[in-house]
Amino acid sequence: MARFFALITVVLLIQSCGQIGTINGGPKDEIAPQITSSNLRDKQLNFSKKVIEITFDEYVELNKASEQIVLVPADSKLKCQLAKKTLSISFDDSLQKNTTYTLYLNAAVKDVTEGNDSLMKFTFSTGKVIDSLSLYVRIFDAFTKEWTSKVTVGLYPNFEDESPRYFTQSQTNGIAHFEALRAGSYFVKAFTDKNQDLHIQASESQGYDWDAITLGSDMSDTLLVPVSLPVQEDKVKNARLIPPGIIGLHVPSDVDGTNIQLNGRTRDINQFIGIGEDSILVSIGEVKEIDLQLIIAEDTLLLRNTPKQQAAKIAVQLIEKEGMQDRFHLSCSDFIQWLDTSKIKLRNMEDSSLVSFEVDFLANEFEIRPKKFAKKFQLSIAEGAILGKTKNVSYKFQKEIEWKQDRDFGDLTIQFTDSISTGIIHVLQKDKLIRTLAFQETNKISLPNLLPGEYTFKIILDHNKNGKWDPISPESKTLAEEVLLFNTPVKIRANWEVETNFEIQKNQP
Repeated sequence: MARFFALITVVLLIQSCGQIGTINGGPKDEIAPQITSSNLRDKQLNFSKKVIEITFDEYVELNKASEQIVLVPADSKLKCQLAKKTLSISFDDSLQKNTTYTLYLNAAVKDVTEGNDSLMKFTFSTGKVIDSLSLYVRIFDAFTKEWTSKVTVGLYPNFEDESPRYFTQSQTNGIAHFEALRAGSYFVKAFTDKNQDLHIQASESQGYDWDAITLGSDMSDTLLVPVSLPVQEDKVKNARLIPPGIIGLHVPSDVDGTNIQLNGRTRDINQFIGIGEDSILVSIGEVKEIDLQLIIAEDTLLLRNTPKQQAAKIAVQLIEKEGMQDRFHLSCSDFIQWLDTSKIKLRNMEDSSLVSFEVDFLANEFEIRPKKFAKKFQLSIAEGAILGKTKNVSYKFQKEIEWKQDRDFGDLTIQFTDSISTGIIHVLQKDKLIRTLAFQETNKISLPNLLPGEYTFKIILDHNKNGKWDPISPESKTLAEEVLLFNTPVKIRANWEVETNFEIQKNQP
């Protein structure tokens, strides 16, 4: 095939650090409650009071005080009481000596009319010195590489500590800013604290710096921390009814998928099919009970199959396939018992002539292979052409389908600046995954038969060579596998060969 040739250079997208954000309270054109008196001043030394009293210039109300009024370090639980315009905050436990604390009132106090609120912060010390060190940590999603907000970031004197000595939360730009820190060595842990208990749960996205950082006067860099959700315990789940004849569900890879029962009747090899690594489709067949009990290994799932769902006709849809094809792929909402090919017509749209074809089916899918080329076909399937395992028949289906020729596609060759030992490339178009390709020990990838358009790319550095992206593993102290983004679009044109260079720059969000 003769093709034109173009050379393009693409550089790995690096998200640049933005300005440090601040926490905003109420609308900028409205006035939040103002403090008229307080027995605690910002930067106060030798603080020894048991109760902090803050009086405002108007009547106020508390907003989620247990969550929004925070003491860092959290050496004492706080009790908050509001009497008219005065807020009282008492300490359940004694504060430590010679320690710097910061008290945050983050939108915790608002006026009773307009609801305006703001961030109020008091830094104070129980000794003669205010600790003044600061630290910036920036949080990003390990897979999407996007800056991540509302992630709790903690500093721990010992890695085994369950509760952080200092903590803060990342803002919309991913920045988590620590202030008033004491010099010393700390471990950094980040997590989405869903239940706000300041403890990391297995069900929360998380990230770690496995090595301690030492805070001193020369600490100026921003620490980058990727977060991801660890692999969760897999279960049989997400069962859904696809009327009239299919149950779809997620099944762990280690479950024996051949041991399936539906309402006490064993499903044989023709009554279920795997449609991916972790999902299967099960045929309902001639089971007519409304209440369905599906048993897979030791798991039992209950569903309802109403009379209306049982009586539904079979829906047909075209399965879109990327790249060169020599057949059409279609799926049904029932496992196929029989296909009446006399009720299927394939017509050449240019001259309306009929085109002969061959048909094969398996489980709930079938394919049609035209015996003659045409630029565009009209596929017509008459009502009742498909008989399902439920004994239901299909709806009418009609679709115009373009038949792509070799010259309708373009080819892409990607040249890396460095060889990648093991990787997986995701070809994306408008953030939609178009194609996945695994590769090993190469600095060049060929992607033939791409439809014209603009494409971006994501490359997973598959260190353990298992063919998929692996998130963080706290047990083995392994970070999520690195992902490289190439977000500068590469344009593919029909009947062109394009070569593009990707500059590999690792360890960047």
